[in-house]
Amino acid sequence: MTHVRARWIAGAAFAITAGAFSAGCDAGRKNIRELRFRTDSFVIRVAPETIPTRALEPIYWRVIVHDRESGVPIQGGEGRIFATNKDMKTVSNGFEETGELGTYRSNLMFVTAGLWAMAIQFRRDSTKELQKTQDWTQDILEADEPGMNIRTPISTRVKDSAKTLPAAPAASDSARKRVP
Repeated sequence: MTHVRARWIAGAAFAITAGAFSAGCDAGRKNIRELRFRTDSFVIRVAPETIPTRALEPIYWRVIVHDRESGVPIQGGEGRIFATNKDMKTVSNGFEETGELGTYRSNLMFVTAGLWAMAIQFRRDSTKELQKTQDWTQDILEADEPGMNIRTPISTRVKDSAKTLPAAPAASDSARKRVP
C-alpha cells in the first residue's frame, strides 16, 4: 500500500512541477505585434499600444531600446518615430521616457488610411549620431464615421498616477439646493 501511495505522490509532484515549468515558459512569450530591429549600436523593439490602428485617432507606440553588445537598457536616449504614405504625407513625433528601464513612448495620428512606411531614429545622447532602423510598413485602417462607433480604442498604456488630474471639487450645499 505504501508503494502505491509513494508512486501516486511522485506522479502528483511531477505533474505539479511540469505545470509550473510550462507556465513559466509561457510567461516570456513574445508580443506578436512587436517588431525587433538592430542598428549598429542598439536592439530596438516597437509595438503599437493602441489597437486597432486607425486613421484620425492617436496611435500610441511603445519602444524598448537595449545596447546591442551588452544588452543593457538605454536610459536618457533621444529618438523619434516617423511614417510616410504613398501620397508623401508624413507624420513624426519624438520619444518620451517612461518609468520602465529602456522604454519610451510616442504617439502618431495618421491622416489617411492605407499602408505607411515607418522607421525609428535613436541615439544615446545629443552628442551621438542618430541611428535609423529598417523601414517597415504599417496598415492603418479607415477612420470610424463620427457617432458610428462609440467604443474606446484598446490601449495597453499604463496610466501614470502622477499625471492624473485632481478630482472635481464637490458641489456646495447652496449649489445643490438650486432649482432651475
